Amino acid sequence: MTVPRDPDAARARARAARDKLMTTLGTVQDRLKPRNIAQEAMENARQSVTSIAREGTEAVRTRPWLAAAVTSGIGLVLARGWIVDIFRKGKHETDGPEKGSLPQDRTEG
Repeated sequence: MTVPRDPDAARARARAARDKLMTTLGTVQDRLKPRNIAQEAMENARQSVTSIAREGTEAVRTRPWLAAAVTSGIGLVLARGWIVDIFRKGKHETDGPEKGSLPQDRTEG
């Protein structure tokens, strides 16, 4: 492709290239604004969470017993402190005096 040596045509091409560059530069500057970067990051995170939730829902629908077992196991792990307290409390209650008996006063000699 041969380019004619017309100075006016060269100026027009240069002007068009400069305008295109300025438009591209404006677009890049707009995308690099902190607010726009934050919005884009939030949108990406929202899409990721939605995707994970959708996949999790599908997994629960296909294997409900497995999901119930896993959530029960997690619940037991999280409640292990309460469960241990319940069993300890029951053990201490059986070690004490029987119901209906009076406590003995040992201060008298």
